[in-house]
Amino acid sequence: MSKEKIREQCKNYQDDIIDSLRDILQYNSIQEDPEPGQPFGEEVDKCLNRTLEIADDLGFKTGNIDGYAGYAEIGEGEEMLGILCHLDIVPAGDDWSYPPFAGKIVDGKMYGRGTLDNKGPAIASLYAMKVIQDLDIKLNKRVRLILGCNEESGWEGINYYKEHAEMPEIAFSPDAKFPVIHAEKGILIFNLNKELAKQDNTETGRFTLKSITGGNAPNMVPDRAKAILEGEFDYLSNELDKYNNSWNGELNLTKLDQGLELVAKGISAHGSMPQDGLNAISHLINFLVNLDITEDSKAEFLNQYAELIGLNYFGENIGCQMSDEVSGPLIFNVGQVELDDEKAKVVVNIRYPVQSSAEEVFTGMEAKLKSTGWKLEKGEHKEPLYVEKDSELVKSLMKVYQEETGDHDATPIAIGGGTYARAVEKAVAFGPLFPGQPELAHQKDEYIGVDDLIRNTVIYANAIAALASN
Repeated sequence: MSKEKIREQCKNYQDDIIDSLRDILQYNSIQEDPEPGQPFGEEVDKCLNRTLEIADDLGFKTGNIDGYAGYAEIGEGEEMLGILCHLDIVPAGDDWSYPPFAGKIVDGKMYGRGTLDNKGPAIASLYAMKVIQDLDIKLNKRVRLILGCNEESGWEGINYYKEHAEMPEIAFSPDAKFPVIHAEKGILIFNLNKELAKQDNTETGRFTLKSITGGNAPNMVPDRAKAILEGEFDYLSNELDKYNNSWNGELNLTKLDQGLELVAKGISAHGSMPQDGLNAISHLINFLVNLDITEDSKAEFLNQYAELIGLNYFGENIGCQMSDEVSGPLIFNVGQVELDDEKAKVVVNIRYPVQSSAEEVFTGMEAKLKSTGWKLEKGEHKEPLYVEKDSELVKSLMKVYQEETGDHDATPIAIGGGTYARAVEKAVAFGPLFPGQPELAHQKDEYIGVDDLIRNTVIYANAIAALASN
């Protein structure tokens, strides 16, 4: 079967691919509180069911694994090739140029939360499977697209699937970038907690700090954070103007009945790439730390945050800086914060090198946090993924990518992001982002180019042919 026929057939499905993606983009499928039969909430469930309806219409065998995950399958045989995607999304956030759930196409780009991460690649994979069927390419394995439902906020969905449904022998996950991701850093999500002693020192301080809140998810660079204070409006406004001249974000001050509202607006990015964003929480605290705060314990928290974390994202001041040749440095992202009169909580997302361990990370941090009053509360942990570059899976997918793109200089790469490839013993991430393209996952104005969406479909069809045909 010629590759040209695969390209032609994928192009024939362009309108259907666009319509199907737009169809499932309409669901704000962030994880919510469970409902009966809907473990991740109503919107996630609607998105899963609609995607399975599309697969049914394409003639695939489908299954819904109790709302935790679903699948669409073609072919016959004992062995199985898996394609691992997810239908849940991170919160859209604010300030989009176009509606985040409409799938509007402007200048050849479809905008919407999930276009890249990960609904677009899921639809591309579905139609890649359809093209394989249409062209009657003989398979020696079944091909199953597995659709998880809470990849962004835990892995209950894929773990439930593993316990209740068949897992593939080999797989790829179109949830990162090309050419091939052979290594993914370990992922930690945990809290740093500090109890605050309530003290009345109002005669000595200029401002009373009532609260701080910020962030939507641990694995996002927060683009918004807010503090409520009591004190002198004019003085604070003047200091704010000075700070706004020193960074690319924005601090805004508003006088409210409950006090002065100070809002920091940064730039959102994926938590594994904080260098691409501007952390609103860290900049808000970087401003607040220079104010004369009445409450000693809150002032101490601000100072400790500035000293231990500050505006850094390699963990250099908090005892966990490390790196390796395979995957590069540890990445430290503060995703959320809460502070009131009783306590402070900082939610951290770390990506550590594949040749290191969670124990190394925590040991270094706990030594640094001694006598600070900060308590480390461990949470989620995903072990690193590492597949040798010369493995048959990596070499096969590299060949598919190079033959379709002509990019013969590309080599397998490591990332800080985490994909469902970790759920299968022989699996790697593969696309959808092409080299040099902007990293828009978890950011406002996320989009996928229509031409890239079709090119993804072509590449995934060729990957299926390479890994599951005679």
